Amino acid sequence: MKAQFDQNLLSSFYLWFENRLLKEDIKAYVQDLDNTFKYVEFSDLPSDFIGYQGQFRQLVAENSVESPNSGVFINGDFVTGDSSANGSVFIDNQEGRVVLPLASGTNLEITANSTVKEINTYISNDSDLNIILQSDFVENGQTSPYFFNQSEKLDEKTFFLPACFISLASSDNDEHCFGGMEETKNRIQVMVLTRDNFIIDSVISKFRDTARESICNIPYESFPYGFSYSVKNFPYEYDELKSNFQDGMTTHIDKVSVSKVFSEKLREAINKDFSIATMDFDLSTYRFPRL
Repeated sequence: MKAQFDQNLLSSFYLWFENRLLKEDIKAYVQDLDNTFKYVEFSDLPSDFIGYQGQFRQLVAENSVESPNSGVFINGDFVTGDSSANGSVFIDNQEGRVVLPLASGTNLEITANSTVKEINTYISNDSDLNIILQSDFVENGQTSPYFFNQSEKLDEKTFFLPACFISLASSDNDEHCFGGMEETKNRIQVMVLTRDNFIIDSVISKFRDTARESICNIPYESFPYGFSYSVKNFPYEYDELKSNFQDGMTTHIDKVSVSKVFSEKLREAINKDFSIATMDFDLSTYRFPRL
């Protein structure tokens, strides 16, 4: 089945949002972190691949940041992050792991100097309440705010905080003019979870001010992440990718509404003391849905 407008919009918004967190005016990443990887048995990998888990989740995939992630060292030899040129070694940016062919073995020494997101980003298809009540949340380490040290927390319902969860909340069409053009109005909701009030205030302040910006619609099939969240065409830069679609459809951010949630009842129900904020992005796209 081919991807439809809603899938294109949500993935395009995710890429825009992820890139916005890496801009110089917020710079939500930490660079040059010593990283080591250890062999872990992963149930989500094909039988002909194995994985090594790093100390950090959500490596920065973009090449436009200071000190971009260019690859890893395997037994002392540098291996580029380009899987098409390194013998099918994949860097899983979302999970912070290295995925290799089965024949590579389980006794490799893998290290890297990593640049890591300070705020993790996830596309969510669940309701906010289900995310909160049914998921496991791991605060990013005790001795370091980005350190991953709970190897048993590897299932898909474990999320690493601070984090932003992006979901499509609503969508409808309004007639705009003769000829079949309509205005598609979408609301995308971003839920922010963290124990750090400085981070939550920074995020909602920055994205509140993105009202009246435009987002380039990037086709779903051009989503830059492929197998195990590795970059399809290495190196990846968001601005370069969107330049290929600048003459295509754009989405306008009409309004951004932010709200900090401090519900003691909710905190007691989930037994977690983090703060929650929501950001509602009201989007407008002019399109010909029946052509």
